[in-house]
Amino acid sequence: MIELAARTAAGHGLSIHEDERLAFGYTESGFPAVDLKRLFPSQQLLFLKQAHGNRIIAPRDWRPGIEADGILLDRPGVVAVIQTADCLPLFFFADDGQCGGVIHVGWRGLQQGIEERLAALLGSELGEFSFFLGPGIEKKCYEVGENLLELFAEKAYVKEVFSMNRPGRYALDLKAGLKSSLSALGIAPGRIQDCRLCTYCSGGRFPSYRRDGKTGKRIFNFLVLKGGGHAGK
Repeated sequence: MIELAARTAAGHGLSIHEDERLAFGYTESGFPAVDLKRLFPSQQLLFLKQAHGNRIIAPRDWRPGIEADGILLDRPGVVAVIQTADCLPLFFFADDGQCGGVIHVGWRGLQQGIEERLAALLGSELGEFSFFLGPGIEKKCYEVGENLLELFAEKAYVKEVFSMNRPGRYALDLKAGLKSSLSALGIAPGRIQDCRLCTYCSGGRFPSYRRDGKTGKRIFNFLVLKGGGHAGK
């Protein structure tokens, strides 16, 4: 269960959940990567070249410029970082704090089942993990075309996440789709939490690709372990 203390660094555009096992959080608009380094001065930041796919890597596989959309940590000393600007960051961590990470979930990642890939990697220990959805675009602000409805047609949750706004245009609820899929994988409802923040209608609090276009601004979503690690993961 998620029982981490939350705090916001006033004036610094930073929200953190942490305890003695781990820390995870997300930044807001105008937070530069160099400040993230100051937050973790002695730890390596693992950035990815995100490809909107379903690849999840371990730290031992990391190298600069590697294409992936998730990092699974099994040891302290490194920081998993995912960049978003409307897509969802999904944080995950074991009850003992010895394994965790974060994945990038846009509509392409959800359609390709990145959360199912994560569940396969966690294996029999899946039920011992908690999940937290960070800031992302919500249904009321996310209109898509009928082509996406067709791409998701085989998903069991398709009727839960698409609702017609007008002919040929639909509201897409990424969060509902991800939660539904996690539940179908066997995650108990109490182990899935949501920050309930929409990037698009945040009043500028967060970068939004849909709202602002190609500004290059991103939310930095990070997770770091503080304890020991699982051998052989």
